[in-house]
Amino acid sequence: MKKLLVTPEGTFELELTANEILQREQDAIQAEQDRIAFEAKQQAKIDAKASALAKLTALGLTEEEVKSIL
Repeated sequence: MKKLLVTPEGTFELELTANEILQREQDAIQAEQDRIAFEAKQQAKIDAKASALAKLTALGLTEEEVKSIL
């Protein structure tokens, strides 16, 4: 795997070191974990809102009343 190094003297392609390759792999794993956590958090918000709406409806509020609260 190569990286591009741009300097005032020119542009060069260099091979990545073992540490750089390892760091990129760790960064990719962390990014995927962050994406999954973000999506789970977003879904939890959606689920909580749906649950709240269902509970308010169960209390006898109409859909228009529930929407007016929000």
